[in-house]
Amino acid sequence: MAKYTHRKRQAIAETKPGPTLSRAQQDELKWLRDAFQSLGRRTTEQAYDVGDYLSRAKSILPEKALGAWIKAVCKFTPKTGRNYIAIHTNLIDYKERLVSAAVAPTVLFVLAYAERSDVESVIAAIEAGEQLTVAQVKAMVGVEAKRKLTSTDHALNVGGLAGLRKAAELKTTQDVAQFHGLMSAVLKRVEKAMEPIARGRAVKKGMLQDAIVYDCRHAHDLLNSIAAPMKAEMVAHVNWRPAHLPEGSAWRKVQALLHRMGGVDGWPDRTDFVGWLQGEVVPLLRFVVHGEALPSTEEDAAVDDMHNDLAPQEPAGPSVQAQKGPELALAQLSKLFNGTGALTPATKPGKKTTVRLSVPA
Repeated sequence: MAKYTHRKRQAIAETKPGPTLSRAQQDELKWLRDAFQSLGRRTTEQAYDVGDYLSRAKSILPEKALGAWIKAVCKFTPKTGRNYIAIHTNLIDYKERLVSAAVAPTVLFVLAYAERSDVESVIAAIEAGEQLTVAQVKAMVGVEAKRKLTSTDHALNVGGLAGLRKAAELKTTQDVAQFHGLMSAVLKRVEKAMEPIARGRAVKKGMLQDAIVYDCRHAHDLLNSIAAPMKAEMVAHVNWRPAHLPEGSAWRKVQALLHRMGGVDGWPDRTDFVGWLQGEVVPLLRFVVHGEALPSTEEDAAVDDMHNDLAPQEPAGPSVQAQKGPELALAQLSKLFNGTGALTPATKPGKKTTVRLSVPA
């Protein structure tokens, strides 16, 4: 009796898929094998191609046979094969944008199992210029927070201040990522809506409102959850509510702007609409997403320098605007939430500041 080794069985399985397969199916598998092996380095588009090839093989082979075929032909695990299939199946609507942004397959693996709203937020952040790591993408879609929750030894069962800080860390990690994703998406849509201005055409206010009003509302709630202190009411039985961030600070302006943009009644009329977008909305959104300094901040800094020459000097901490990049700006919010720091006011009230918002946030 012939003795078959594991390697020999695998070779037979590769060359002889089985008696239940038709000649056409066997020819299809051979073509898929040759097509896969002709692929070079895994680009975004090739990741979709691999997913397409494996989906077609999946329609021919049963589950166990598919796993063996993937191991023999593709030289990676069946789990990786399922990830490629998920890219082709779940992200097909985003293919053009993801290929254009040259998103790495490792990031696609994460997005393939995420909610559509989270996928949109991540793509918008990438299109806005963010260089996101796999870990950051996992945080934005909630994977990292869930993993920490399950992998940390009873993270939510630890008592005392250390346990409370650990619980806050788990929550803040996810909240900050979701906030940044929403703000990136809002900035992208605002800038897209303003493109007709260069051609002398009007901005479609109603379409922009429909596209971002709910994202602004959710981002406002997240910012309050991350950074705003709770305010006690005069009457004991009334629930506490998030308070305003420090007056004059850039993040207070962001808080008020999001509150205003989260309700269509607060938007300016056609006369002031474009000026509002250009002078207030875009600078504040770019401050949040890219960490760019506000124009008024630079003007106020010059005034402050003049006053500082005439007044006693006091040590001052670094401002949020002096820090570059969204990670540092958002890290400042995390410090405030965890009680280890406070936001430094980005501007001081003065005549050269942008229009002050009176709508409470």
